[in-house]
Amino acid sequence: MTQELLEDRAILSVQMNNRVLETDFIESPKSIALPRRSVEYYDILGQGIKLGIIVPAKRMEEEKAKMKRIKGPDRMVVMGYDEDLADRPLVV
Repeated sequence: MTQELLEDRAILSVQMNNRVLETDFIESPKSIALPRRSVEYYDILGQGIKLGIIVPAKRMEEEKAKMKRIKGPDRMVVMGYDEDLADRPLVV
């Protein structure tokens, strides 16, 4: 697994045998508003990589609607997180 932590988002990639299998974008309320995201998402999908988009829970349905062209859980999943927990460590 590789990770890229940026100012307002994180990108996690799962690799096996030097091939990326899945890339997950954890978006903040700020980063979710940037138009470049769609280009990045479709670039990942175009490479045959499974895409995960993790957004604030209140924006999850909106994000699903934006990505409605992509069908199948084997290609893409949109998940939400509780913003109240975003700044605190989560212990499971």
